[in-house]
Amino acid sequence: MEYQNTMIVESAWRAYQQKLLSFIHTKVGTYEDAEDILNEVFVKLLKVNESNSPENVSAWLYHVTKNSIVDYYRAKKSFSPLPDDLSIESDDINAVKQLSKCMIPMIQSLPDTYQETLLLAEISEKKYKDIAVELNLTLSSVKSRILRGRKLLIKSMARCCTLYRNGIGDIVDYEQKTTNDCGRC
Repeated sequence: MEYQNTMIVESAWRAYQQKLLSFIHTKVGTYEDAEDILNEVFVKLLKVNESNSPENVSAWLYHVTKNSIVDYYRAKKSFSPLPDDLSIESDDINAVKQLSKCMIPMIQSLPDTYQETLLLAEISEKKYKDIAVELNLTLSSVKSRILRGRKLLIKSMARCCTLYRNGIGDIVDYEQKTTNDCGRC
């Protein structure tokens, strides 16, 4: 029995190891974390006994992998405050705060069509439905204006600053360009 399960795991490892590792790496920040999650998944497969072994190993592996990625992010959440010596405000939060000071002038420099919807959505944090009612527009128009306005805003930010992002796309730092035409910040 145990020998047969070991053979299933070895076969699955050869067939799915690289595919799963690539899949996991797209979902988590580092290659090392991806490897850890992959190993956890195969340890779980190794622990499955013959009586409840999966019929479709591929589906089982992807299901367990998705759950392991969710567990990875849940474990990273911290609900208790850090000790004083560890709770220094991170640089990426500072970068975002500093950059956000430029947002209102940049939004105000956009065409009126996008300006009002972006200010209501991003600054006032109103729901799209409420913005549609307030501006007497359809929900589809509001979504379209916000999407186009964000694209223009990103172009405006790119003219002014070089943005540095982490592995999951969050802005962690920025550098104001020396030859920019951005006098709005």
